[in-house]
Amino acid sequence: MTIWEISEKADYIAQRHQQLQDQWHLYCNSLVQGITLSKARLHHAMSCAAQGDMRFVLFGHFTVFVTLADSFNSHTIEYYVENKEGEKQRIAQAQLMADGMVDGYVSNRDRQQVLEHYLEKIAPVYNGLYAAVEHDLPVDLKQLVAGKISANPA
Repeated sequence: MTIWEISEKADYIAQRHQQLQDQWHLYCNSLVQGITLSKARLHHAMSCAAQGDMRFVLFGHFTVFVTLADSFNSHTIEYYVENKEGEKQRIAQAQLMADGMVDGYVSNRDRQQVLEHYLEKIAPVYNGLYAAVEHDLPVDLKQLVAGKISANPA
């Protein structure tokens, strides 16, 4: 392979990588706007985040992380929940395509679609918290994510 062939490949890789990063930033902006402009009371608070991920605090206790998976050229969006003790569990994942579609049906430019998709992904957290509060049970993070909060404590 000549230097010019490698140069062409490198340019292609760089352009596609930048395109993916641009789509990720659009997704992030749409989600933040969807949450902040929503009239629904989601009990989400924005949290300072490291470069590359978003963080929302639920009920002052749980942190929801939304991040692009670590591998180079990853198109996988990962959703995690973490408690105050630092336990962290993955809730769900989605696929972000180069054309800006998430999971093949959500446009990352449509903040309402992005918000609804996000809420579908993190619904197990709300469902588990609701069940625990309704039955006066403590919340175990693994049970919460697995959706196995039970009204019959052991």
